Amino acid sequence: MGYSRHSLKRPLGAALVTMLVRGAIADASTGDAAVSPSGGQRSASDSDMTLQLDEVIVTASKRAEKLREVADSVTAFSGTELSQIGAQSFADYIGRTPGVIFQKANPGLSNVTIRGVGTTTFGPDQGQGTTGIYLNDIPLTDPSYAMSIPDIDTFDLQRVEVLRGPQGTLFGAATLGGAVNYIINPVNLSTFDARLEMGFSGTQHSTVVGYAAKEALNLPLITDVLGVRITAIKRFDPGYLDNIGTGQKDSNSHDDESFRINTLWQVNRRITASFFSFYDKAENADASIVLPALGGLTRNTTAPEFRNFLTRINSLKVDADLDFATLTLSGARTQKAVASRADFTSYFGPGASQFSYPTTSMTTSEVRLTSPSGGKFEWLVGVYHGALHEAYPGPLLQNDQLIYIVNSDYVSNETSEFGELTYRFSNQWRATVGGRHYDISLKTVSQVGAPPAPPVIAGRDVASGFTPKGSITYEPSADFLAYALVSKGYRSGGVNLGIPPLAGFTTPATYGPDSLVNYEIGVRPAWLDHRLTLDSTLFFINWSDIQLRLGRPDGYAYAANAGGAHNIGLENAFNWATTSNLDLQLNATFVQAEISQTTDIGSGIVLKKGARLPGAARWSGSGVATYHWNGEYRPYVTASARFVSAAQSGFLGTKTPSLPIMNYGVFDLRAGFNVKQYDFSLYANNIADRRGITAAYNGGSGPDPTVNRAFYLQPRTVGVRIDWHL
Repeated sequence: MGYSRHSLKRPLGAALVTMLVRGAIADASTGDAAVSPSGGQRSASDSDMTLQLDEVIVTASKRAEKLREVADSVTAFSGTELSQIGAQSFADYIGRTPGVIFQKANPGLSNVTIRGVGTTTFGPDQGQGTTGIYLNDIPLTDPSYAMSIPDIDTFDLQRVEVLRGPQGTLFGAATLGGAVNYIINPVNLSTFDARLEMGFSGTQHSTVVGYAAKEALNLPLITDVLGVRITAIKRFDPGYLDNIGTGQKDSNSHDDESFRINTLWQVNRRITASFFSFYDKAENADASIVLPALGGLTRNTTAPEFRNFLTRINSLKVDADLDFATLTLSGARTQKAVASRADFTSYFGPGASQFSYPTTSMTTSEVRLTSPSGGKFEWLVGVYHGALHEAYPGPLLQNDQLIYIVNSDYVSNETSEFGELTYRFSNQWRATVGGRHYDISLKTVSQVGAPPAPPVIAGRDVASGFTPKGSITYEPSADFLAYALVSKGYRSGGVNLGIPPLAGFTTPATYGPDSLVNYEIGVRPAWLDHRLTLDSTLFFINWSDIQLRLGRPDGYAYAANAGGAHNIGLENAFNWATTSNLDLQLNATFVQAEISQTTDIGSGIVLKKGARLPGAARWSGSGVATYHWNGEYRPYVTASARFVSAAQSGFLGTKTPSLPIMNYGVFDLRAGFNVKQYDFSLYANNIADRRGITAAYNGGSGPDPTVNRAFYLQPRTVGVRIDWHL
């Protein structure tokens, strides 16, 4: 994979692309209007600020549809809106989505939890995560042990689609709570476009200045036939934690370098072919874990706990118009590499650290036929195959001497067939049914123990099943839509690897698959000529055989299945263009996610009925108000706030101590103006400099007084951004 213990190598040609970052290249606006979290779309004209809701197009159902006609819970953020709110990463926008909470932890290992479907707060679950993350429909989540999930910078994206509720039918495994799909800006074959973004920021409690340089270039190489779009991003986020053990101030800095190349070939009037290449290198100088017992923004390790990620994706997609349907052939190869260090002094004594160098190679392919839209029948059928190989060496060293061997190897394969059929009874009524049949196999080999040659243990898990989906939609007019939906999601099981035996504690060797069924009813009324809209959804989730990450007394984590849970909630998104100058947005969500029956899972661990799922805050909400002034420079100001109620980091009443988290509010402010092709903006995030805990965990028992670990909101950050577009 081309990485070393302390750094990941640059790809061939990276120096050339880095030169582009320093230039004045940028990408063109794609003409997408700003999409609010409730689905509203504002015209680009200052004189006509009416919301044009029906013009928002999404591909959540693998076909282009108007957002407010999708019989599912979908939120779309356009690239224009993401730019206007200054979004760069998940933390900047995902919390504005109803029913979604971002549990910020170490970069690359943070959780996006939808509708309370999750069992950990400080990182992905023991195996697959509960929320699928995709880039142009290419999975970024791992089919086995979650290695890393790149936090895609939102610069030069066409939109981000957030699908709430299980997406097992069209997206497959690991979408129990929902999915997030990044859609990059397409190549324009007829117009040269460019955009440049520069920014600087300062973070409270940090002595270093952050910066970002981003640009994109759209080149029609042969007009209407061949074109390419190149995007380059360089971003540095300064650290704000002080590591008193290493003596390093601002230790948890984050450095990211990303490149995207998208090529489009219009072979003829019926066939198009596109090739997409993605590269992302993220380096974290130290972990972002705080030790509350030390007070302040402080951590204490004998060595920096660095974690460096490398992600490469190459994909090819061909679309062919066959008249009766569109044939889509797509394939992708994703490669990941991680180099990290964890301080194990608390467990093995001074000088002990674990170095991990996992790599993955995943190949995915899909063949799909999609009928034309708008007929009495609409249908879609497809076949998917995914194959993954993950090697996970994690030797434990003490004073440069090998004291423990941890080697794991995964091979995973999935083949599935899926389809959907929509029948329109009339102009007002339509019904959709669909399903996915899947076969998944996972083979593992592990070697754990003291040198020189611990025993080799092999494991295997096989799963197959069917995930159905059905909905009925009533749309009497353009001002009202109602739907009822039943959908199912699933995850494959796995093997507990890399865990040594513990006397007096029975650790299960494997854990099985889990699944859930989601029932929801949604209504979408609109008033005042679509200037005031509501998107309201009532849901009930029945989750069975939950995969739980549990902790042993020695601090090791393992996975087990434990009974079931019921999640019930109400999501609401309001959007109101009060005047031609003032927009108001409000999201409010209530979720009650609890264990549905008392379950004894062995080793003295009992989950009691009514125990709340970790990280499942009962109340969450956000509000955004934007005022635009008329005039030559078009000044604007945006005020936003987010609130999350209290939750727990784990299950109360088990052997693993749970810590209180969340229960915070955040207020942000942004203002700017335009001068010809330039947009100047100033912003302040977390103005009150709140110390909200986004995630936490207990590191195990023993005399260590700093066993509790927490992740805080980023302190107050103030910055300036300059955006130039052709």
